[in-house]
Amino acid sequence: MSPEFGSRHRPWTLGLVFALVLLAAPAIALPAASAQNGTSLSGDATPAIELVSQSMWIAEEDLFRVSFRLLNVPDESTVDVNIGVPIRSRSAFLDRLAEPSTGQGHHQISRLAIPQPDANGIASLQIATTSGQEPEADELLLPLPAEGVYPVGLVLRDSDGNRLDIVHTFLVRTPMPDSNQPPLMVGTVLSVSGPPAVDQQGNVDLGPAGQSLQTLAEVLDPRVRPQPPVTVSLDPHLIDALALSDRPEHAQLLARLQQAMISRQIASNTYVPLDSDAWIDQDLSLQIGWQIEAGAAVLDEHLGSQPDRTIMVLTTSASPELLQRLQREQVELVLVPDALLNPADELVSTSAKTSFLLPAIDQPARAVAIDSSATAHFTRASSTEAAPYLVLADLAVRWFEDPQRLRGIVLAPPLASLPDSTGLGVLLDEISVSPILSPIDPATIVERLEPDALREVRPAEEDSFGEDYKAALTNGQRIARSYQNMVDPIATVGTPERQLIETLERALLLSGAYGLTETQRDAYLAVVAQTVRDTVAAIQPPSQQRITLTSRSGSIPMIIRNSLNHDVIVRLDLNSDKLDFPDGDSLLWRLSPGVNQVQVPVRAKTSGDAVLEIRVNSPTGLLALGESQLTVRATSLSGAGVGIAAAALAILMVWWGRNWWSRRRQAARARHVSVVGMEVAPPPEPTKSENGEGMPTPQQE
Repeated sequence: MSPEFGSRHRPWTLGLVFALVLLAAPAIALPAASAQNGTSLSGDATPAIELVSQSMWIAEEDLFRVSFRLLNVPDESTVDVNIGVPIRSRSAFLDRLAEPSTGQGHHQISRLAIPQPDANGIASLQIATTSGQEPEADELLLPLPAEGVYPVGLVLRDSDGNRLDIVHTFLVRTPMPDSNQPPLMVGTVLSVSGPPAVDQQGNVDLGPAGQSLQTLAEVLDPRVRPQPPVTVSLDPHLIDALALSDRPEHAQLLARLQQAMISRQIASNTYVPLDSDAWIDQDLSLQIGWQIEAGAAVLDEHLGSQPDRTIMVLTTSASPELLQRLQREQVELVLVPDALLNPADELVSTSAKTSFLLPAIDQPARAVAIDSSATAHFTRASSTEAAPYLVLADLAVRWFEDPQRLRGIVLAPPLASLPDSTGLGVLLDEISVSPILSPIDPATIVERLEPDALREVRPAEEDSFGEDYKAALTNGQRIARSYQNMVDPIATVGTPERQLIETLERALLLSGAYGLTETQRDAYLAVVAQTVRDTVAAIQPPSQQRITLTSRSGSIPMIIRNSLNHDVIVRLDLNSDKLDFPDGDSLLWRLSPGVNQVQVPVRAKTSGDAVLEIRVNSPTGLLALGESQLTVRATSLSGAGVGIAAAALAILMVWWGRNWWSRRRQAARARHVSVVGMEVAPPPEPTKSENGEGMPTPQQE
């Protein structure tokens, strides 16, 4: 481009740019203004209508109220209310859900002006219903001449009549009260489960289960919804994690759950979910009882509510041996998700009948299947607000299939799939006020109904832990209980030693959780061994030394150091070939923090040096804390030695006395002979005659 061309056309170019800016300014400012009114006319925004709430049970001459939220709606938009023909079977209901736009229409109210939304952007319509004639012109009447479940469609249209969006729901035209038409009994189980919430280092992480617990606390808040008849099933390890955590929000959640569980039926549960078949196969049946006891203790301590030991909700597969074990644990009713049951010829979900287990034992266990098909609407619905109304409509068509027959169903809404407690609260409230549904606990359903189908629980696919787990768990329990015996009789609640016992027990329980890898299980068990090893290393046995015993019996002083900050009880095992122990060779001793002087009574068998072996163990002797040797020198004789020495001395004295007396007599005789010889001559020797006879000497004559 030449300079001449640029200079000649510059004014025209600047003017064009300025005009484009002026034209673009309103378009730039418009979305901001529209955003303040809750709508947007930008090309990317799609107009939408969302169901917020509605009337569900419509009697004769009643009102149908529906509230909805509008998004990005153009001016002068309208709403159509389309009502389909009534449905009285679940197959027709499921067909309608699959293709909501099909089906014969019953009535339509067209081009209703949208009421002014409230501060939350929610608009509401209120339409009178009647079982009589068609409404007159400009009169908002909704004829519902027959009983049944009516499909409802709310169609959003623009000013030209073009459909912008549609939302589908249902309402129920209820029958007149009739004593021969019993309501459908509905038992609701609110279950919260999850993987271990405490890791091997003691850190707390609830994961998605934290939101489920929050939803549970909100929906059962006694200030909002006093005592709806529901059964609660909780993994006790989640409640234990809340109590262990030092986060303020966890303390608040635990306090809310305590209020929500007052006078509530809480099902019994193992501390963590178990692969029950694997535990039975590994001969850990008794350990299942240990898990149940631990779970009950946690719920009682931290929720202030004892679980109902007669009812349990299974989370994994169950063998006949497990059911027999549960019966020995006083479990009278088992609730089983239908996903764990083998298929039946007639599915439970088709006719809302109860389903019982048929284990290979003489008497079938009392059990009922949890129907997941009705509550699946919570996960399939396009809108979380519409989901509870779909569940209610599903229950209603089950009742309409056979209104003369007494039937029941057990539901377990998927708390993990709910963003909050709103939809669940709507479901519980509407069941409570329904004329054709009756909220009731599962045990009552089983008591009032005979089983319609007997189904077995599917076998477990594979063991969730190896064969070595039993030995490792048994060894971990031995180590933990050995330490517990050292402090349990003297430890009080809330002390560090009591907390350490709880830490060891928690690690052992968590190691059995369903779904853990072998490495994760070993890590929990390693915590037990390492923690106890580090703790008892603070107890030092007596140092090697020489001790002199100056009498036959006495006490040997020993110095044992306890570097812990609390008392412990130990057992001293004594052994020596040359020493006796009047109080026994195993002594229990309480060690205070610091240096402890222990006096051990002994009795020497012989004089001289004796080796005393000392082993410091836990009270049961299963946990070795240290060992040492002392050299004991006995300088006094024993009783036998003194007797022998006395006897020898007596013999010596007798011998010496007799010898002295003999020598004295001989000396006296010698002196006497010497004195006589000096005064009288000795007599001559006698002579003999020739014939050999003796002859007297002259002196003799």
